[in-house]
Amino acid sequence: MQSRNSNIAVIRLILCATAAWLSSLIATFGAPSFVYINANINIPGQNAVIALSNDGAGNLTPVAGSPFATGGTGVAGIGNLLNDIQWDSDGELAINAEKTLLFVTNGHSNDFSGFTLNADGSLTLIPGSPFPSHGTEPAGIGYVDNAAGRGVATMIIANKDSDPFQTQSTPNYTTFRVDSTGIPIWNSNSTLTLPVGSSPWQFLLPTHSKSFFGVLFTGDAIYSCRLSRAGKVTFASSLPTDAENGGGALNPRSNALYVTVPVPRLINVMSYDTRYNLSLVQTLDDPGHAPCWATTNRNGTRLYITETPSGTISVFDLTDPLAPVLLQHLKLSGTQPYPTHVRFDPSETFLYVLNRHGLLHVFDVAADGTLAENHTPYNLALPDGTVPPLGLAVLRK
Repeated sequence: MQSRNSNIAVIRLILCATAAWLSSLIATFGAPSFVYINANINIPGQNAVIALSNDGAGNLTPVAGSPFATGGTGVAGIGNLLNDIQWDSDGELAINAEKTLLFVTNGHSNDFSGFTLNADGSLTLIPGSPFPSHGTEPAGIGYVDNAAGRGVATMIIANKDSDPFQTQSTPNYTTFRVDSTGIPIWNSNSTLTLPVGSSPWQFLLPTHSKSFFGVLFTGDAIYSCRLSRAGKVTFASSLPTDAENGGGALNPRSNALYVTVPVPRLINVMSYDTRYNLSLVQTLDDPGHAPCWATTNRNGTRLYITETPSGTISVFDLTDPLAPVLLQHLKLSGTQPYPTHVRFDPSETFLYVLNRHGLLHVFDVAADGTLAENHTPYNLALPDGTVPPLGLAVLRK
């Protein structure tokens, strides 16, 4: 009997040790997650969303059925991967808080598509997709859950109006009501017309707010706008800037806002008050060429900025949210990489960076927030002549 009890005790010790090892492994590598990319395929009607699964160790594989056709058309270029402003945008994909819906822009066909998110990471096109964006070249999506009440969300579309293959008109912000079915209904009186040529490219949405900040790429301003329960967008205030604006990021733990200035290589550090009026706190030099896209980590202690022409990314310490301090500056792997959109994996173990050549870089994130590129960039296998991909969204089901 004593021998049997001893054997049972040994088995229990082995099981406990195995469980601890598995827990440690998950903590080290993160749980499996999904990453979605707007392929921006400019062949008529052939745009698609690429869906990839991360096994928790940074290894990417296609989700079964990927890529998923949107029915729309991406926005093309004139042959210059660095200077075509129709590609300077962020937020081309959006996922709702319940992780049941995904929306994606189709820039050239002036519409957007909706998908239901399945448990295995695959996508099912919502009937009626693609839906008219009620403007020219939809480029950014802002999604505010329950903004209209009773579980109905408000989706904001930035119609950029910078597609060189379409007649220019006027850019705008316009909104849609979206319930649990995912079918968007346009709020016909919601539209805010923006200055001609201002090229709006991104929404910054403070948590639990009915206001948002709109970044204008060539409008030399950051807008503060209000969103009514009925979805109407109204102008509240603006902060003029001295040059074209790049990407922006909100600090999730303070009223701080960071907006890049591609030329002359600056970062504007801003703050906002309880009425969402912006003020400039300071301007910092950025170590790369043309800083553009930006994001922060979940705790708001690190800021990450991609610098496209120099093929680099910079990491800043945000211990003081209004005084970023450079922590790391590194070059992406490959020949002349052009980094753009940047997003954290939900585990924050990895940072994804899109490359305008049709590659996705995966960085390992250390405990101090610094980066190491230990993975071979994933080739998105886009059709010839259809680069660059536009936009990233991440998800853990």
